[in-house]
Amino acid sequence: MQYGLENILGHDKVAEHFRRALRRGRLVGPLLFVGPSGIGKRRFAFALAKALLCKDHNDELNACGTCESCKLFSGAPNVTDWNFDTGKFLPPHVDLYYAAKPAERSEFPLDLIVGDKEHRGKSGLIYNISRTAFLGHRKIAVINDADYFSDEAANALLKTLEEPPNDSVLILIGTSTAKQLPTIRSRCQIIRFAPLPGDILAALLLERQMVSSPEQARRLAEQSGGSIERAMELIDGNVEELRSSIIKTLSPQHFDAVRFAAEINSYIDAKGKEAEHRRPRLQLVLQISAEFFRNRMRTAEVAEISARRLERTLEAAEHLERNANFPVIVEAWAMDTARA
Repeated sequence: MQYGLENILGHDKVAEHFRRALRRGRLVGPLLFVGPSGIGKRRFAFALAKALLCKDHNDELNACGTCESCKLFSGAPNVTDWNFDTGKFLPPHVDLYYAAKPAERSEFPLDLIVGDKEHRGKSGLIYNISRTAFLGHRKIAVINDADYFSDEAANALLKTLEEPPNDSVLILIGTSTAKQLPTIRSRCQIIRFAPLPGDILAALLLERQMVSSPEQARRLAEQSGGSIERAMELIDGNVEELRSSIIKTLSPQHFDAVRFAAEINSYIDAKGKEAEHRRPRLQLVLQISAEFFRNRMRTAEVAEISARRLERTLEAAEHLERNANFPVIVEAWAMDTARA
């Protein structure tokens, strides 16, 4: 049985790019994977790592599944789980290193790159990737959340990106080249990932029994922009019920902004205290509201007020991108929209 890149759905062109590079002996340089979140970049990185570490490696990048290296991966099913828990993950292979921004941190910490103050230069990703491979021919480092590098973490990584250790492959994962420092971009080979095709995403939702019908799967695939992460957020957020409630509140020219803000904040707070779980809910609220106002602009008698309310909603979305306080964003947006 094969365990290679052929099992990663929706990214055949990227897989073929790596096969060609390997055949030509050009699989070199640090790699920067970019594309929307929730489309399988991390899954692809681990599948690529498994194929490259396989002792029976071939230019089709199909891991054999039976060698000593592949067997190490077989004990870690969460490597390719869509509900991957970064905080609990330990790399299954002795020559595979992984680092990601802790959920409670707003930036990627320097300690993960160079070690903590007591072990600076003797632990951390740079130290680990510099060591001799335990099983022989290659070492691989997967660095998730590259969008959140602090300046000091990014700068600490530059020399390693410019002069990677022998027989090593570094894979950085982000969402956009615009979110990377120019010094990071210039040292990496950019690999662009497209959103998952709608039919593949719909099939995945059905396969994982996340939806009750093919119709719901197709609708979610369209609404989520090719991201299974986004589709899961829509399912978890009871999007149809939420949309109905928002439209009912925003349809009249005058509405109770205080009550609306309280309802939205309650909806967001239901996901707990961590910003990474609460943020998608507020993004969903603003997305539904913006869509509603765009549609209302087609009606002459409410076009002007809808345009003002849309502008204010888009401003709120920009504030959210800058990590502003969620309740403050909601309350200010609700009040300004009601007065528009």
